Amino acid sequence: MSDQTCMRCGEQVESSRDDYEVFERMHWDCFHYAYEHDLNGEVPESTDCGMPGCPSGAG
Repeated sequence: MSDQTCMRCGEQVESSRDDYEVFERMHWDCFHYAYEHDLNGEVPESTDCGMPGCPSGAG
């Protein structure tokens, strides 16, 4: 696998090349926090934003 470095956190991304490109060259969690989690500037990363699969959610 080629070098796939996350554009947000700088860590290695262990996913398919297609997924890496779909998620803007980031881990899914990093993509979520960058583009989906807090669209209004009111939800900290440590709080569940209410979207299904939010990495900050319980469980």
